[in-house]
Amino acid sequence: MKRRILLVLTEFPPSIGGMQTHAILLSRHLYESGDEICVLTYRAENNSSKYTDCDASFPFPIHRVLSRVGYFFNLQTLLKHIDKFNPDLIYSSTVFYGIIQKLASIPTICRSVGNDIMRPWIAYPFRPGSRLASNPYLEKRLHDFFKKMDKPELVEILFREKRLELTIKAAKACTKILANSRYTSNLLQNAGVKAKNIDIVTGGVDSNFFKKPDFINKKRLRQELGLPWNRKILLTACRLVDKKGVNFLITSLAAAEPETNNLHLVIVGKGRRLAQLRRLSYTLGIDEHVTFVGAVPYEKMPPYYWAADVFTLASIIYKDPITGLEDAETMGRVLCEANAASLPIIATESGGIPSVIANGHNGFLFPENDVAQFHENLFAVLENDKLRNQLIENGVKLAQNKFDWKHIIDQHEESFCSHPASPASISNSIAAKP
Repeated sequence: MKRRILLVLTEFPPSIGGMQTHAILLSRHLYESGDEICVLTYRAENNSSKYTDCDASFPFPIHRVLSRVGYFFNLQTLLKHIDKFNPDLIYSSTVFYGIIQKLASIPTICRSVGNDIMRPWIAYPFRPGSRLASNPYLEKRLHDFFKKMDKPELVEILFREKRLELTIKAAKACTKILANSRYTSNLLQNAGVKAKNIDIVTGGVDSNFFKKPDFINKKRLRQELGLPWNRKILLTACRLVDKKGVNFLITSLAAAEPETNNLHLVIVGKGRRLAQLRRLSYTLGIDEHVTFVGAVPYEKMPPYYWAADVFTLASIIYKDPITGLEDAETMGRVLCEANAASLPIIATESGGIPSVIANGHNGFLFPENDVAQFHENLFAVLENDKLRNQLIENGVKLAQNKFDWKHIIDQHEESFCSHPASPASISNSIAAKP
């Protein structure tokens, strides 16, 4: 039966990333299945034609009407579009808008990647002044200011209690929440969401895109990428921020005697800790055994996986010493990509990582900041071909059969089908008060 589905997708093309990929695949799948789709997302950041060209590439309407600042302005905007579109079901890529289930009496399914609970970025969480704060001119300047800050956490602590209160209220109102890991599920339950209202949906990778070719000239590939062709390469790909533990990887590499053991660390990514990490590798005397690649577009990432010997992610649960805010790896999509690309994985037993990596099955886990266990796992993978091949085989199977986008979208569809439209009228939705 044809459904009318309103998708509230705060991350949407033309910008590219995991959440944008998820938004594209989900919206197109629902449309191609025969559903009538309407997408609401953030306003365009500028007047570039890339936004209009992007929107024209979709066979359903894209409304760029949401503010990045005013929460209550967005709720009223959503209610107006609900009144016009009259959806049977609402899906939101964040739990912030789960409150719509109460306001409009329509089943509302939300996705959570954990950060909406740990660091609820509802910029302006008050009803008075929300429309003014959402003025496009003012909003753009506030947003640009925040992006340029060296310590955005200092802004995040403003109104934190109010923002958290609204987030928890919205999460409790959701018909269903699709959490990206057990860790995120626990965060939600600790906030008061009932376990029966949470499904865990882990993954998100195009396994065919990252699939390693049957034959590859690794020496030539490394030379093309500007990497040493004759060393054992450890690869990590992440934002260069504190929670990613890249400093741990550099210090651990130094302790592993990289010259003697022919080791080399390749770091893909950018972030505000880049200069600090460069200094650390120089100070430890291993700068010739560390390559900082910088940011690599998604479509150019597979060769880096294929050129490496091991993928590693050393994320920690990081608590900012000034603000007290915590940050964690709530899943780790790069782990799904590395599995799909036939790389053995060594990662911390931290946050949501154990929802992707089963220790000894498709990778190894080690406690946060445990250098000895990291080294033991590393050399086991590098020196034991049978073990290495088994980890790779298991990882590829999981990437194809559990983490692939096809299965993620199927799980979303199952959740949608299990929550048919409510018969309640929404004729008075505009008058509803959050």
